[in-house]
Amino acid sequence: MTDHEFHTATLRIRIIAEPGPGEFDEFDLKHFRVGNTYDVPPRLASLLVIAGYAEPAGAQTKRAEAADRSRRGSRNTSD
Repeated sequence: MTDHEFHTATLRIRIIAEPGPGEFDEFDLKHFRVGNTYDVPPRLASLLVIAGYAEPAGAQTKRAEAADRSRRGSRNTSD
């Protein structure tokens, strides 16, 4: 297998809060900004999501769509 055939798996996350200083010393998180989306190694993604600093990138959109569907389904149509 050549170098260009090897692909590292990543997960897409959205940063929702900034980790405190020293919480993830083994990773360089200086470039992360709240609200931005990043492709990161699975281990870092898991740590940030579990700690409450990130969410899977599609989570906010799916919640909004679900909320919109539930509002449409509960309309009172008797006028």
